[in-house]
Amino acid sequence: MDADLGRNELLQGLAELEEMFQFRQHLAVHEMPIESLSGKSVLEIGCGAGAHSALFALHGAHVTSVDITFDRAHAGAQKFFLLGDKATGCIALQGDAEALPLLDASFDIVYSNGVLHHTPETERALDEVFRVLKPGGQAVIMLYCKSSFQYWFNLWFCVGVLCGKLFTNPNWLGRSTEWIGNSPQKAFNPITRCYTASEILSLFQKFETVSLRKSEFYFGMIPKLGRLYRRWQARKYGSHPGGKLVYGSPWPIWSPLEQRLGKVMGWCWNIQAHKRNS
Repeated sequence: MDADLGRNELLQGLAELEEMFQFRQHLAVHEMPIESLSGKSVLEIGCGAGAHSALFALHGAHVTSVDITFDRAHAGAQKFFLLGDKATGCIALQGDAEALPLLDASFDIVYSNGVLHHTPETERALDEVFRVLKPGGQAVIMLYCKSSFQYWFNLWFCVGVLCGKLFTNPNWLGRSTEWIGNSPQKAFNPITRCYTASEILSLFQKFETVSLRKSEFYFGMIPKLGRLYRRWQARKYGSHPGGKLVYGSPWPIWSPLEQRLGKVMGWCWNIQAHKRNS
């Protein structure tokens, strides 16, 4: 009964997650239309707790999830277990993005959401993406955008200059990203990189075609003042339960202005690249 309850909760969470992704035009459904995944081999690099991979499996993809930590890979494997016959053939592995334990030309799609800009050698990780893709295969990757409000104002100016982090710690950017809790930060990224459009095109120069789309702008990310905005935002626009499975709490729904600004000065590059079909 406990397993059934866990399965039902997971299915409900995945339904809410997909609805939220569609609303946000998220990489996971926009750059790789989820209804077209059935029968395709999909690799997720940096699967975290495995919610994205589980969603792909639910839509019929043959998913391989890789994460550098055992605990995260295990969490992904548990979600596949709960899905039962809906995740037949899906596996989760512990592995390094820069040295994937996988064969050449193995996957139709390689997906990675906000992970490869934290690896010591992002170029080497993208070489691995290229290597394991089949000819004609598709890479669907999110990397941080340097030409964004988040980078230049929230991070570089507020954290780097005003708080002095730019002058005291060579890894100030890694120590300033990814923490969304209210308690003091205890875990830090080894590194964080942000890219301009030209730098992205250079990174993906091995690929035949590359398309870029900006997204994700939030006034709530402004240091200090953002907390006040988030309180108002929650009352005005509410929140979406789809965030529970990936963030541990509902996703605060953005304002129409934030959605529009995301297309111009958003924090995320949503990248779609194809390997030449030779």
